[in-house]
Amino acid sequence: MNADTIHNTALAYALDPTPEKMEAAVEAALPLCYAIAARFTGRGIDLEDLRQVASMALVNALKGFDPHRGLRFTTYVTPTITGTVRNYIRDRAQIVRTPRGLREQGMQMDRALERLVQTLRREPTAEELANHLGWTVEQVLTVHASREKAQVSSLDAQDDEGMRFFDHLGRDEKGYEDFEVRQDLLKALGTLSQDERELIKLRFQEQLSQQATAKRMRLTQMQVSRMERRVLRALKNVMQSV
Repeated sequence: MNADTIHNTALAYALDPTPEKMEAAVEAALPLCYAIAARFTGRGIDLEDLRQVASMALVNALKGFDPHRGLRFTTYVTPTITGTVRNYIRDRAQIVRTPRGLREQGMQMDRALERLVQTLRREPTAEELANHLGWTVEQVLTVHASREKAQVSSLDAQDDEGMRFFDHLGRDEKGYEDFEVRQDLLKALGTLSQDERELIKLRFQEQLSQQATAKRMRLTQMQVSRMERRVLRALKNVMQSV
């Protein structure tokens, strides 16, 4: 993957939009396109579907690229593809509607989870959660699985540039708004426990899957998933209040 090649072929198409130059530009940028799509695996959507959505976003970005704005094509196309894939996942998630009973049980499980975390000072196991609620372990797992299918994290939504909150941690600070977002996020991260910060680092900076994160943290994947959802919700609340 070569950023110069991607930019130069996109520039060539923008200056002379022939089918041949479009094909060359798409071929050059496909590795970047597929790398972005791969970031979103593990959310219930086939990688091939994500690649197709990302590829369509690439073609649209090539058609809309204006070299006179002074942007490198990779700078322009990365948030464009990211935002398009994220919107696709969000729209797919909205199609899956959790039955009212499961939604109410999910809220009940969240409240129990918060109480147990405070009492145990760690993530409870499925069995501990079930005992606290008076449920079976199977019921806990069913409610958890249903919510996982229906939910795309609110902090995983893109901003006006198609970026996640956590994407700002890896960006150069190019303006006051970027600096503000970055500083607010860092302040919010400072409210987390050591285990919670470790989870955020593994999931969003190292981009490990929940399964790999669970292995590194010596937790179950379900515990990682619950902790992640709770932490992201807490971070969003903190950032909205600063």
